Amino acid sequence: MLKLSTHSLQWLATLSVVLSACGTAPAPASPGAAGATAAPPTAAPGAPTAAPKPTAAAAPTSAPAAPTSAPAATTAPAATTAPATAPGATPAAPTGNELHIAIVHPFTGKYAGVGTAAMEGAQAGAAAINAAGGILGHNVVMDEVDTVGDPADAVPALNKELSVNKPVAVIGPGGLEVGAVQPILDRNKIPFMLQAGNTAFDKTDDPFLWRANPSDSQLGVAMALYAAKKGYKKAALMFSTIESAQTLKDPITSTFTAQGGQIVGDVNLSPGQSSYRSEALKVINAGPDVIFSQMEPSTAAPLFSNFKELGALNIPIVGSDITAGSDFIDAVTAQAAHDVLVSAEGADVSGAASDTFKQFYGQLYSHQPLADANYAYDAAIILGLAITKAGGTDGTQVAAAIPAVAASAGGQTVTNYQDGVAAIKAGKPTRYEGAAGPYDYNDQHNVFGAFDIVQADADSGKLQTIMTLSADELKAATVTH
Repeated sequence: MLKLSTHSLQWLATLSVVLSACGTAPAPASPGAAGATAAPPTAAPGAPTAAPKPTAAAAPTSAPAAPTSAPAATTAPAATTAPATAPGATPAAPTGNELHIAIVHPFTGKYAGVGTAAMEGAQAGAAAINAAGGILGHNVVMDEVDTVGDPADAVPALNKELSVNKPVAVIGPGGLEVGAVQPILDRNKIPFMLQAGNTAFDKTDDPFLWRANPSDSQLGVAMALYAAKKGYKKAALMFSTIESAQTLKDPITSTFTAQGGQIVGDVNLSPGQSSYRSEALKVINAGPDVIFSQMEPSTAAPLFSNFKELGALNIPIVGSDITAGSDFIDAVTAQAAHDVLVSAEGADVSGAASDTFKQFYGQLYSHQPLADANYAYDAAIILGLAITKAGGTDGTQVAAAIPAVAASAGGQTVTNYQDGVAAIKAGKPTRYEGAAGPYDYNDQHNVFGAFDIVQADADSGKLQTIMTLSADELKAATVTH
């Protein structure tokens, strides 16, 4: 399965602007509920001791050009397969009017795959909620609000949704359009589960904004923490000049130095050059134990060749989720990637919540869950529990209930919607451990997810996990300013 992480989606959009000569973006998956087509799953490597990982695909960072017409907000089609009852459930059928939750993402244009993944995850969440009796006895319906990945289209699409369907909450938006829609959501007091890695939201005082996925800054923490655990003491930074790559430097530097390391070099890489010999020499002369990097495959190919020519293709490189991409590994060769490169990417989570997510997802779709669909599923469950806790749909009260149902210290751990509702009705505090991991929000409305460190097989290039860094480890290693 091709993984389109939030960070990868931000990266490719910026890269498409800088490297317009490289061709058009890959065709997105078609939006919709049942019947969407997914990329085939990647075969696992043959390592007996480590769990295999699917290869990642690179993807966007900044908004595409605006289309000529504004998209309409629509209600997603109903799933054709009736979902089974949640584990252990004997719910009454939902009654009364429907409650609408808006999925605010691109569903057409270059980045339609983002919306497809979010909608499929949200629909699985709706199936789980409705199978357990709905939200306060009401069926939940997920509405498709097509932003086309552009602020100019996001605003009219959201305004139409607010007017027509009056959603009680929002899943999304993403990093492409959040700046345009956040004021609208705040003004209308609508709680929303942000699906974006933008480090700008690492600190927020917006009471309606709650992040559904870890920040990109946690990717940087994971990269640095792995290097520290390996015993590296001197590091060089080699990052593309693209903004989404540059933003990783601060969390890497602060974490690595806090762990006792030292940054001995910082070399930027302008995309699209035929040689990076001078940049490679600067890094070699700095004498690092390890290199932290994020770069484009087209940059990596000549750079790795330069390091090899200089007899220095033996310095360990710790990369981001971008360097885990099959296109990156192909560019540098599987053997070279295996020898010097490891990459950090969001972990595959197992457990009861993941099993429930896959159960309902599998009833609606014939393919494996799309990357990041689990975040939208968890967002739907958390919103359903928050509305239950609030006892109604008042936006201010629902927003305030989100951390109460998801992250109550010492609360009863719940892994599905039905158990969460039962605990809330019994007056018990709850802590939601979801399909993407625990949602232990900090005071800045951010969550901390686990990350896997992956390495390519020397022959096939397929990835295998060599270390997993837990959410608690990353949270403890994060340096707050």
